[in-house]
Order: sequence, then structure tokens, then C-alpha cells
Amino acid sequence: MDMNMFDAEETESAPRPAWRITDDGCADWACRKIAEEKTELDRITALGESQIEKIQQRIDAAQRRYENGTRFLTGKLAEYFETVPHKTTKTKHSYRLLSGTLVKKIGGSTMKQDDETLLAYLKASGNEDMIQNTEKPKWGEFRKRLEIVGGQIVDKTTGELVDGVQIIEKPDTFTVDV
Repeated sequence: MDMNMFDAEETESAPRPAWRITDDGCADWACRKIAEEKTELDRITALGESQIEKIQQRIDAAQRRYENGTRFLTGKLAEYFETVPHKTTKTKHSYRLLSGTLVKKIGGSTMKQDDETLLAYLKASGNEDMIQNTEKPKWGEFRKRLEIVGGQIVDKTTGELVDGVQIIEKPDTFTVDV
């Protein structure tokens, strides 16, 4: 088999002929071709990743310059904000300028629970109605008792067919390792 036929272009007048691997020489050539393509992919990937890294370094430097410059100016604007009369609402104070608005949001309180401690408290104080009970199968343990027999799932300990579990067939895969 002529291995150059693999690279032949298809034209309108002559369609590309069917190409097959017919012997070990062709198969070895195909493996070398795959290895060449993998080497080229690795080269392009490494080149791209190095350029991405350089671009990311530039972005990071610009981000640091922005943060350093604006941090100073934001601090000075906050000092100025405290010296001028500003509009006050329930959640924020604001002062309008032509090029922007200075806003000071009023902090507040939030709650964060520790589930273990809170559960103990709720049980001790008789507030069981405030506790969720979630039922869920112990799949890891139960799966060990199952086997596939004749396209059905059977519990090995009881011999019963099991509902609620599906068989998912995985297709065979073919790879070429080079």
C-alpha cells in the first residue's frame, strides 16, 4: 500500500481512494505518523503556554499598578468624603461628583451557624421541629452486595432483583500509545 495515498487530496474528478492498513509496515508508519502529530501538538502547546504565562505576568503587573494607584486615591477620597455633607439612607452614605459617586456602605451583622453545636442545642432545647432529616441510601456499602446477572441487578445476599439501580454499558475504547 502506498503510504503517500494517505496525504492525497480529494478532487472533484477523482475522489480519494479508500486507504487501508494492510501490513506491519503500514501499521508502523501509522504509529510514527501519530507520534509526529503528538510531538507537533506538544511543541505548539508548550509554545502557547509560555506565551500565555508571559501575557499573564503582564496582566498581573498591570493589576498591581492599578491596585496600588487606586488604593492611594481611594484612601484620599474616603478622607475627603468625611469632610463633606453626604446623602444618608438606611444602608449607605453617598456623595455625588461629576465623574463618579463616593459611597460608604453601612456594615451590618450576619449569622453563621456551626451545624454540630446548633444541632446539639436544638435537641437539648426541644426544638426537633427545626432539624432536617435527610434519608439517603448507603450506596458504597449496598453496591458491594450487588451483581449483574443476565442483564439485571441482583442483591447477592437475598437473591432479589433490585429496583432503582441501572446498568450503564461502557463502550470499548481503542487507543494508540506512542
